[in-house]
Amino acid sequence: MAGRLSRRALATFVAKELLTGNDQIIDWLAALLIEERREREADLLVRDIESILADSGQMIVRVDTARPLDVAIKKEIESMFDQHEVHIKETVRPELIGGVKITTPTQSLDSTIAKKLEMLRTAEI
Repeated sequence: MAGRLSRRALATFVAKELLTGNDQIIDWLAALLIEERREREADLLVRDIESILADSGQMIVRVDTARPLDVAIKKEIESMFDQHEVHIKETVRPELIGGVKITTPTQSLDSTIAKKLEMLRTAEI
């Protein structure tokens, strides 16, 4: 019986397959995680895959906003990562009130109104 692959080796394999255009690898990965009872590793595995993809020039950018992004804002976000092909994963969260939260595999910027209000509320005055 073959040994269990490390999370890093698994992430490297999946990232390489995604770069070749094999989208079915995601279904295979999900089945493997379930079969090996490794579902708790899924979030960490996704982060590892995104990090490897970023090193290969494919940046996954998560954007949380209170309202849908318009084309101009999307282009502005893409220009922040000019040496990468950017793939924006947008999530509309009205509770953010306004502003934007941008997250990449290595960095995060939270300029939402909800965050600023939280900072004001917790500040000692």
